[in-house]
Formats: sequence, structure tokens, C-alpha cells
Amino acid sequence: MTERTAIIGTVIGTALALSNLGAASVGAQAPTSPTSVRDLLKGHGIRPIQPPTPATDFELQDLAGGRGSLSDHYGNWVVLTFFATWCGPCRTELPTLERLHQQRGGSGVVVLGVSIDDPDAPVESFVRQLGLTFPILWDPTKQVGATYRASSIPVSYLVDPLGRLVGVSRGSRDWASLTPMLDAALAAVPATSGAPPPDVYADAGEAVATPTVSDPPTAEVRIDTETPEAGQPFHLDIELHWAGNFEEYLPHPPEILLPEGVVQESVTAESSSADGRNQLTYRATLRADEPGRYALDPVEVRYTPRFESEPVAGRVAGPTVTVVAPTIFGMAPVTVAAGAGGLVILGLAGLLLGRKLRASGKRTESPALGLYEDLHARFEESRKLRLAGDGAGTLLALADLDRSLRGDEEPDEAARKSLQEAVERARYGGEVPPAEELDKLQRDVARRLDELRPDTESQDRASIKLKDQ
Repeated sequence: MTERTAIIGTVIGTALALSNLGAASVGAQAPTSPTSVRDLLKGHGIRPIQPPTPATDFELQDLAGGRGSLSDHYGNWVVLTFFATWCGPCRTELPTLERLHQQRGGSGVVVLGVSIDDPDAPVESFVRQLGLTFPILWDPTKQVGATYRASSIPVSYLVDPLGRLVGVSRGSRDWASLTPMLDAALAAVPATSGAPPPDVYADAGEAVATPTVSDPPTAEVRIDTETPEAGQPFHLDIELHWAGNFEEYLPHPPEILLPEGVVQESVTAESSSADGRNQLTYRATLRADEPGRYALDPVEVRYTPRFESEPVAGRVAGPTVTVVAPTIFGMAPVTVAAGAGGLVILGLAGLLLGRKLRASGKRTESPALGLYEDLHARFEESRKLRLAGDGAGTLLALADLDRSLRGDEEPDEAARKSLQEAVERARYGGEVPPAEELDKLQRDVARRLDELRPDTESQDRASIKLKDQ
């Protein structure tokens, strides 16, 4: 191979077909630039809804005792956001929506809030405290929230002037910084005036139709060395990239179809996020004990879209590596076939190697030990979070560690659902879990971690034997 990068993966899963944004109703003018809106949203980390779907109209009570509806704002771009007073990320996001309202309200852009708080919640004082002046409706029965799949908040939808859902954003973001994007959207689909034509909106109570995977992750596979030595580890990096919020997808460790003679020693993961783009890199440590050419193909990458139970799987082509014979001090090994001189050279090289090992006093670290130490360090970090009083952070750290320790083992359905709900309440609502829940999860993680503890005594004996030899 002449290139370090072995293969750039293709889009995982089935991408939805790109279709034009047609008119939503009789008499409505179709947008002149159908792809520009989709590209605008993707460029700012907002998931496009493609093709656009009719929004579901609703009518709710406002905080002044009157009534309001989505259709009141027909002809404008509407940022429809769902929030609650107990939601920490909502408290961060709502002031940015107020700034957007102050900057663009009345000029073709409307911010419309919907509170899904219970009837006895202090919504009015919450709104006054944050200084919110954009229209806010109250959904105490949570029926509208269910229609718009607001099971985790904040969640915001973009509704175009034709009454169609064109984008969805989950999680907190700075909406005031998106005014240039909305100005461009207004240029592509201008605001209109007048009452909405018949049948613009979906029937009341009908759940909005949003695609599960509209901008799926892409995968890229790289090998860290062209010609690894036999018996020495080498690395295969599998990178996932996607737009939007990091929580949009739950990635799973990749599956590599390994040929006979190649073994996988460990897998680690590292994530990063910037400018609305997310990256998760899995590093698989592999080893081949015999020289030869090995095709690491295919690589199966799986992820579960948020709010879905079944994972989506896709395969990308993997690289072929050429494993070479090991060398001694940069020289190819001399075999017995070289005769007596070869034996002398081998003996001398072995003597020098033995002296070097004894002089260094070091032993190679077991991959199992390295993995255990990494997991144990994460467990200690979770304990520090708990000692610092960060219950929500402790739960998130322990839940992530529990996933790593379980691997392919699946917990029973009730336990999985209970933990997932607790994680969502902690992540999106800042809710602190009860101490007994944290105690139980901490004990379970500690038990699994202890089962993974390597036998260091046998490793020490092996290293001593190696040094003696």
C-alpha cells in the first residue's frame, strides 16, 4: 500500500431521497430555491425534515388567559420551541430565543414557545424572571407535546411560511446567532400575508412525521501503519461524523470481520464536537502473529437514532495490511538456514536483547491491564463527581461506564428502560437521581469492574521469566 489512509467510508444506512420542496396547498407559491433551505439547516447543525411535512395545528391557552394557535402565525417563519420550568438546558436556551425575537420579531420570523409544565408549575413567574416577551402557550396535558414528540426538551421545530415542518433541533443552542440563517431562509421562502388556505395543516392531534435518519452519520476507516510487524500491535481507526446534537445518535462499537490469523486486543473511543459537527473515533488494537497479507474487510458500523429502539447497521470497506517478519534492532532476522555463522549471529543478538531487557527493568504492559486501568480511572472520576455533589454528572458517568463494561451483553428490558429514563432526566432536565439509585448503579459498576481486574501476579511472574531469559 502507498497511502496511509486505507479507505473513506460511504454514508451509513439508507439516505432519504432528496426531493423538491413543492407547494403545500392550493394557491400557495412553491419556494424558488428548494435545496438552499435544506443546505442552510444542515450547515448550522439543524436536522432537515426532507421532504417537508405539514405541521399539526393546535390551540392552547396563553399566560394571559387568552387562546393562541400555530395557525395564527401562518405566512411567517416560526421557531416553535417546547420547554419546561424544571429543564436546565431550557433555561439556558430561552434567553437566546428572546434575543432572536427582539432582533427579528415582526419581520417575517416568529418565536412561539409551548410550556409542557404541569398545571401547578410556576410558569408565569419563570417567564417573568427570564424576561421573555415572545408568545408563549401552555400545554399542561402535554397532548401537543406528545404530538410533536417532545419527550426530551428543549426541542424546536422550524415551520416555513407555507405551514410545513422543515427542520428540527434537539438540545440547547444559541438561536440569536442564527439570524443570518433565518434571513437567508426568508430570501428562499418569503413571508406571506393572509389566512391559511384549507388543508394546510395536519389534523389536530396527529403526530408529526419526522424521518428517523435524515442526515445519517458517515464513516471513515484508517490504518496507522502500512506494514506492521508480526506479533506487534497496530491500530485501525473508525471515525463516525454527523451533524446536529451529539445525542442524535447512539453509536455502538464497530464489528470488524477479521481474517484468520488476526486478533483484536482492545477497542477505545474518543469523541469531539465543534461547529455543529460531531466525531466519534473508535481505535481497534489488532495483532497478527505471522507475516502475510490480511484483508480487514468489511467493517460494520452500527448506531441507534435517538428515540428508536433498533440500531441501524451499515458496512464500509476495510483496508488490506501487509504484516512483515519482525526485525532485531532494525535488521531482518537471520534464520538457522544461514548455517553455523547464522547461529552465532542469532545467539549474539539474543544475548544483546537479553541484556537490554535486564538493563531497562521494564516489561510490556498487558492490553487487558491497560483497558482495566482506563475503566478504573473513569470509575474514580465518577466517584469524585459524587463527592463534589454532582449527582446528575455522576449518573451520566456511571451509565456510560456501565455501557462500556457490558459490551454486547444486554440488561433486562425493565432495567435498561429505567436507566435510560434516568439518564434523560439528568442530561436534559438536570434532575438529580435519588441516592439509592446511585448507590445501586455504583455497586453494579464496581462489581463488573472487579471481575475485569487482570491477574497482575501471573503477569509479573511472566515478566520476571522474560528478563531471566
